[in-house]
Amino acid sequence: MNATVSVQDLWSQILALPAGDRHWLQDKLNVYESEESGNAPCQYTVEQLEQRLSQSMQSYRQGHYCTSDELRKRHALCE
Repeated sequence: MNATVSVQDLWSQILALPAGDRHWLQDKLNVYESEESGNAPCQYTVEQLEQRLSQSMQSYRQGHYCTSDELRKRHALCE
């Protein structure tokens, strides 16, 4: 069965649920989110991002960088 529901309709349905069902749904969504965030790639702390940026800038200043064409070629290989 295929159904199309707007986000507003979905929200209205959620609000119409009894409180116990809404809490159950909230718990299920929290579990799902924690599982998703635990497995998500490329999750860095602010400190790690700052370190990576610093290393990239240092490498760039030393003349180690790629042209736009080189980056496009690398990206095409990954697809």
